[in-house]
Amino acid sequence: MELVQWADEHYEHMLRWATDPRMITYVADGKPWTPEYVTERHEQALQHWEAHGFGLHLVIEDGVVVGLAQLADRGPDEIEIGYWVDPDHWGRGLATRIAQELRDRALAVKPRVFAGHQAENVASGRVLQKAGLRYVTSKIMFGRLQHGYALGEGMTDQGVLRYSAFTKDPAGGNPAGVVLDATGLSAEEMLIIAAKVGYSETAFVLPRGGREFDVRYFSPEAEVPFCGHATIATSVALAERIGDGRLTFHTRAGEITIETAGGTASLTSVPTSTSEASPELVEAALEALGYKETAGPVHVGFGGARHLLVPLASREQLADLDYDFNALRDLMLAHDLTTVHLFWRESADLVHARDPFPVGGVVEDAATGAAAAAFGGYLRDLEGPQRFVISQGEDMGRPSRLEVDATREDRRVIVTGAAVVIP
Repeated sequence: MELVQWADEHYEHMLRWATDPRMITYVADGKPWTPEYVTERHEQALQHWEAHGFGLHLVIEDGVVVGLAQLADRGPDEIEIGYWVDPDHWGRGLATRIAQELRDRALAVKPRVFAGHQAENVASGRVLQKAGLRYVTSKIMFGRLQHGYALGEGMTDQGVLRYSAFTKDPAGGNPAGVVLDATGLSAEEMLIIAAKVGYSETAFVLPRGGREFDVRYFSPEAEVPFCGHATIATSVALAERIGDGRLTFHTRAGEITIETAGGTASLTSVPTSTSEASPELVEAALEALGYKETAGPVHVGFGGARHLLVPLASREQLADLDYDFNALRDLMLAHDLTTVHLFWRESADLVHARDPFPVGGVVEDAATGAAAAAFGGYLRDLEGPQRFVISQGEDMGRPSRLEVDATREDRRVIVTGAAVVIP
């Protein structure tokens, strides 16, 4: 296999593939490229080579053109890679070999490589994992959900461990960074590390002695008072090193106790509270979310952080989420909201949920333990004590399972889940 620098004579290949529905399904917005747009992309490719010394390639194997491969500049520390394989050559392992070659070329130039794929293209996710890249975040591009993967020096700073919480499968759940001894790190340094890791949250542990710890949580953009999935991940990581049993975390939201056993952790939240959201907040939230109505009262719930709890009428309404990132972020910042917890109740025992998290720079959380605690308090207040399971992350391709126990008299809620190392 050979990667050949893009040249004028290669234009015809891009033009041919630009109208092949098998090729374009997973590219950009999934619509055919016009000849004018192909010409623009061709000219951009030539200019990128001239400006950076790397860029788009034609992929040739045994004298046959089999695809495209690209390295795109993403600033001083990162290169984005991408590839397209001719459908007539799918299923031969070409994509993995191309991704590995692009990875090596990118890391020879800059310390970090990034790649994204459309959420429905699960095969590309497997290819990027085989190339050693790790899932870091998801975002909406061209109206479609895209998963991002990365690999590089910044992903191992300060001994960061990587766990996926509320799952037993590292390909599911919500990834969290864990620093088991953050002694000596300033808040600014923690934020820098969290931004490099790129997960929705990274937990920083400061041992107090015994089984008590101070824990701080940072998204890529800000410190948050509490994070449920990072607590589950951190607890399992600690239990693997000091043994199962009770842990106590002192957080900005208050004291959290956790019971660990066999790769799972059960956190007991701070006392929860809930109150009905103002009509103005509900109206603005629905506009940003693109919804016309809800299926019940919208509340602001607290379980260590504040969450807007929005009931929806159907599973389809939940699946069709496509929101205004900037508008929702600004609204949440104005009302001190950590996530918006959108949910549809299939039965008394099972709830489906999605949690936009734009204030953390993340389109959506695959599992949100703090919101689960707040939601448990909300249901208990409205309907009485109960236990149920939240299924989250399904529409992201990262299924998560959160077990919620909202039966305690002291208004605290127990949230249980597994966590596993991300290889």
